Amino acid sequence: MSFGTIAASVAIASAVGGTYFSIQGQKAAAKGAQMSAEWNADQARKQAKFEEDTAQENMRRKRENNKREIARRRAMGGRSGLKETGAVGDMLLDTSERLQQDVDDIWRTASTRSTQLRGEANMSIWEGQQAKAASKYAIYGTLAKGLGSVASAGMDLKGSLGGQAKGIDVSKAPKAYTIDGSYK
Repeated sequence: MSFGTIAASVAIASAVGGTYFSIQGQKAAAKGAQMSAEWNADQARKQAKFEEDTAQENMRRKRENNKREIARRRAMGGRSGLKETGAVGDMLLDTSERLQQDVDDIWRTASTRSTQLRGEANMSIWEGQQAKAASKYAIYGTLAKGLGSVASAGMDLKGSLGGQAKGIDVSKAPKAYTIDGSYK
């Protein structure tokens, strides 16, 4: 067996092996990207739920504190002999509305944040799907390149087995000048 035959055989084997391992790596990368995207989405959803639960608890506490503040102001007005009418009533109503606005702000902030987190979760899933699709096309490209390499190495093998390099009959090649200047 000639060196050319051995080299061509090794080239074919390495092209097939390289193609196979490259495809397996691309499949593993796609699976990893999809799993990572799903995990990230799950974490974002859990964080959104946590933000909402925390906001609900903070709102409950704020309402309790607001009731205490209104009761304290009523008690101060009562000790002073003021009735809850007119300016005192307006002051209590204004305080109550302002304190409720604080409660509403807590929910608005948490709601906006949880909506953002759910959007991030959806984006993560979409990115995982896109990575899987991109990997699929990369696999097709790797397969085509591998087939081309195997075909090229097969032609080299054919040439070495038939005594000709890549199927070219050297005896029919045109004459040319050699390095030393002579004509062949």
